[in-house]
Amino acid sequence: MSHMSSGANSEQQWQELLSSITRANPRDLARAISLVENDSTLKVHSAVSNSQVIGITGAPGVGKSTTVNALIAALRSHNKSIAVLAVDPSSPISGGALLGDRIRLGEHFLDPEVFIRSLATRGHLGGLSATIESVINLTKLAGFDYIFVETVGVGQSEVEVMKYVQTVVVVMAPGMGDGIQASKAGILEIGDIFLVNKSDRDGAKESAKELESSLHLSAKPLNWQPIVLLGAMEKSVGVDELISAIKKHGEIMK
Repeated sequence: MSHMSSGANSEQQWQELLSSITRANPRDLARAISLVENDSTLKVHSAVSNSQVIGITGAPGVGKSTTVNALIAALRSHNKSIAVLAVDPSSPISGGALLGDRIRLGEHFLDPEVFIRSLATRGHLGGLSATIESVINLTKLAGFDYIFVETVGVGQSEVEVMKYVQTVVVVMAPGMGDGIQASKAGILEIGDIFLVNKSDRDGAKESAKELESSLHLSAKPLNWQPIVLLGAMEKSVGVDELISAIKKHGEIMK
C-alpha cells in the first residue's frame, strides 16, 4: 500500500504501523520510512531511546563510506545493532553513481542487526531536513544501538542535517586543503570529532595539526573540546579510538 487512505482510518493504520516497528521487523521500518519520504504531513515524534545518533560528513572522496563500513564491522564484533541512513542531497541524475559508492556496505546487507537505507532528497534540500528528523525518529523506535547518518559532500545542506544528530564526525583526508574548505563550509562549527582518514598518506599529521590549531579559534559551547583523530579506515586503523570518542561524546550529550 503506497498511499494511505484519507481520514481517521489512515491515522489508525499509521499508528498500527508505528507500533509494529522493531529491529526484528525491518520491513515495516522500511515501509514507514517510504511513507514519510512521500508524505511530509506524516510526523514521527521523538521516542525515548537509547540510540546514539551520529552524523558522518566530509567532502567527497575522503572515505566516509569506508569509515562507516569500518565502524559497522567493529561495533558488530561487540554485538551492537546499527542503522545507516545514507543521505544523498545530490540531483536525481547523479544519485545512481553516489549510491554505487555504497556498494562497499554490501557485506552488511544480509546481517539482520544492520539496517541500511539510502534517502534521496529529490533535489529538495529544505525538504530533507523535514524528512530526516522523522526518519531518524522511526529508526530510534526500532531500537538500534547506533544510528549513522551519512551525508554526501559538504555544504549548507549537511550543516542543516547535522542539527538532528547528537555527535558529528567530520572525515577529512590529508592534502585536500581541508582546513580551508572546512572553515568555508561551516564544518568547523558543527564537528565534535574530526577524523583525518588515510593517515598512511603524506601530510596526514600536518593536516591534523593544522586542524587542531583552527579548532582552537572557533568557540565551542558545552563541556566538549572537539578532538582530532588520525586513522586509516580501509585498514581498520584507528577505528577503536574513533568508537571510544563517539561513546564519550554520547555520554556527555545524555
